[in-house]
Amino acid sequence: MGVYAVIDQQGNVVNTVIWDGKNEWTPPEGTTTVDITNTQAGIGWTYKEGVFTSPPPPVIPKAELVAQAQQVKSAMMDDASQKISVLQDAVDLEMATDDEKTSLTAWKKYRVLLNRVDVTTAPDINWPQKPS
Repeated sequence: MGVYAVIDQQGNVVNTVIWDGKNEWTPPEGTTTVDITNTQAGIGWTYKEGVFTSPPPPVIPKAELVAQAQQVKSAMMDDASQKISVLQDAVDLEMATDDEKTSLTAWKKYRVLLNRVDVTTAPDINWPQKPS
């Protein structure tokens, strides 16, 4: 058994088939086949001069990148707000340790920096570092 790429006249892999090499099978007219049993290749790849080339990665529309970045930003803001809320309660109730007071300040600074992130620059966003 082997795996074969079916290649059109332009050098595009248009299909892959598993064929035992014995039973009669003919590739579609105008195509050729190449054994890819031990090669990584598939539909959408190109074949030229004995070399398979993978297709370029899909282009993600800018609007989708911005929407994804906005979702990430919102989740990060929610996480920061939750942590700040608990720490602020400890401060307001005069129950906070020195570490909690320091942590509260760090989380508030982080949230301010996070709020300033311009998601329209996606995918080139420099996210602020989350406090430890």
